Amino acid sequence: MKGSGIVNFIAEKRTISAEHLFISLKDPLYRNSVFLLLGRLLNVGVGFLFWLIAARLYPTEEVGVATALISSLGLIVFISSLGFNFSLIRFINIHIKENVLSTSIVITTIASAFMATVYLLIVNDVLQNISLLQKSGYAFFFFITVVTNSMFFMSGEAFKALRDTKDFFMQNLVLSVRVPLLLPLVFLGNFGIFGAIGVTYIVSTIFSIYLLNKRTSIQTKIDKGFLKESFTFSSGNYVASLLYESPSLIMPTIMLALLGKEEAALYYIAFAISNLIWIAPMSMSTSLFIEGSYGEGLKRNIIRSAGAVSILLFPSIILIYFFGENILQIFGEDYIQSLPLLHVLVLSSFFVALHNFIVPILNLQMKIKTLIKINFIRFSVLLGLSYPFLTKYGIIGFGYAWMITYIILTLVTIRISRKEGWI
Repeated sequence: MKGSGIVNFIAEKRTISAEHLFISLKDPLYRNSVFLLLGRLLNVGVGFLFWLIAARLYPTEEVGVATALISSLGLIVFISSLGFNFSLIRFINIHIKENVLSTSIVITTIASAFMATVYLLIVNDVLQNISLLQKSGYAFFFFITVVTNSMFFMSGEAFKALRDTKDFFMQNLVLSVRVPLLLPLVFLGNFGIFGAIGVTYIVSTIFSIYLLNKRTSIQTKIDKGFLKESFTFSSGNYVASLLYESPSLIMPTIMLALLGKEEAALYYIAFAISNLIWIAPMSMSTSLFIEGSYGEGLKRNIIRSAGAVSILLFPSIILIYFFGENILQIFGEDYIQSLPLLHVLVLSSFFVALHNFIVPILNLQMKIKTLIKINFIRFSVLLGLSYPFLTKYGIIGFGYAWMITYIILTLVTIRISRKEGWI
């Protein structure tokens, strides 16, 4: 009887846990976080596999040039976003959603076409290692890839804004096609890697627009009222995000110019692996911003998000720190040289996670000037330290610069939190 009672108690607890899990997944904060997490896990996981195969099929030097091309693509698309990725989420519940979506996609698409043209006109004078873009065929493909990547990016932000993160997951699922494309394009060298990504973005963009049109009607029009009201928020977030994202996006190009093709490849792979740890904090941060924009309680959601991140963060850090060498060895013996850099990046994840949480809080409180100041500190310190550290220590110098930058940001965040009464 006593044993039977214990069994019944355990069964009852399991039933309660299952019910609790089901109820949690109905909560928009957790549901959106789960699909955001799954989408990013899929994207990073497929990206991991993509670079693993690329490292096996292509010489290290070719991988180095490809990373610079792909990072340039990301930088152009981000510059072209003009802050509308934030305004989509913040204002879609205030304005007519069709107008918000159409305006954001139209303007950013035009901006990406302009920025791609400017880049193609100046890149050959700046970087001789990417001289293949002088060929009209490669240049045109790069241009199309930039434009479609911009539309893909904004479609993904639209899914988040509509609280439809399931479709965000689906568009990242389609993006997985880039892996098998590496094989038939190997004859193109470094542009084969870029070509695989470019073709996939074209296909994924068509699919994303199809999904988006099922939810709402996208038109080629601009809502001046939305532009006027969101200008301060968009422009402020644009500056803040540009300061935040640009160091990581231009670093492969800096590595390529300063240390060479092989070192650029080593850095990129180590940085990509460390990104696996930051998926959970970034997903919860985005979900926190989405739910706050719909009027959900901020303090309650912060506590719940912090708890969920802690559960996922520590095992990820331990796993990648102690098995980093084995992971790098999968890419090839050459990539084990980047293990010290990977260790430093992994250990800095505690500080990175804290910074990720302050961003949505400041956005929801419309304290964009404070956010700009924080990201300016990050931009200045990270780039300011990277050059002398890279020159003196090689690629691990970036790790030192990254760690020091985030320690400083943590101290700044604590000071702001005390001032604002958050802690």
